[in-house]
Order: sequence, then C-alpha cells, then structure tokens
Amino acid sequence: MELIVLDTLARNGIDLAVTVPCKYIARLIVEAEEDPRFTLMYPSREEEGLGIAAGAALAGRGAVMLLQNSGLGNMVNAYCSLNLFYGLPLCLIVTYRGDELERVPAQVPMGDRTERLLELLGIRVVLLEKPADALRFEVELEAHRRNRTSVAFLSKRTFWSPS
Repeated sequence: MELIVLDTLARNGIDLAVTVPCKYIARLIVEAEEDPRFTLMYPSREEEGLGIAAGAALAGRGAVMLLQNSGLGNMVNAYCSLNLFYGLPLCLIVTYRGDELERVPAQVPMGDRTERLLELLGIRVVLLEKPADALRFEVELEAHRRNRTSVAFLSKRTFWSPS
C-alpha cells in the first residue's frame, strides 16, 4: 500500500512530506525517505509542520502532512489563523487511532471526535479503511489539487495492513 500511496502523491505533484512519528505509517515514512521523488521534513510539533506545508502551498509546491489523529488538536489554531484565513489548501494523511481496533484506551476520546473536528474545521474527510480505497484516495487527491481545498485522508490501520 505504501508504494501505491507514494506513486499517487507523486503523480499529483506532491513531492514534500512533512511528518511526525506514527507506527501505523512507519513503513510509508521509510519508503518516502528512500524515494528520490520526495523530500521529507520532520517538525517537532504538528503546528510547525502545518507552517511548513502552508509555506509550500504559498510557493506553489505540493505537500502532504503525515500525522496521527491525536496530533490534530495541536494544530487547530495554526490551521484557522493561517490556512483558513489565507485560503491555503492542506493535504493530510491522518492515521485513525482510537477506533474499534484500538489497543490503547487513551487514544479513544480523540478517535471519537476526529471526524467531527475535521468537519468543524472545514476539512473534507475521506475515510480509507481497506486497500481497495486506494482508488478513492487517487480521485480525492486529484480533487484536492484541482480545487485547492483542504482534505484529510483518515486512514485506519486496516488500510495499511489488512490483517
């Protein structure tokens, strides 16, 4: 799945990945590091990464932020005062912690609120639950790039590893 996602990002003009750690997408991050089509940046916090992605948008460069949904709360104010205020599109690949498969109880409260939080911020939510959703990822990514809108690909663990 990781190579399909990277190929789709590259085909759609995204060559900058800004990431904070998440074990669900550890392989995606490693594959992106090794892929010469991508530059990776590792901010210390999500709102710092958002600023980097916003700068890329201002420069006309395609960027994606890779993060865990528990980090969304850290970037709400930055998103509102930067991306919303200036009309800068944001592309997120968000791992969905706190769902029905979650093993860490502390992840559940944010998991229960993730989709509503993204919708409240005006970020289109695209749920990726299984490998077959890769086609949906491509269609929605093309729409994000064409329409310059913000999108969050909310990816469950079963999207990355179906077993």
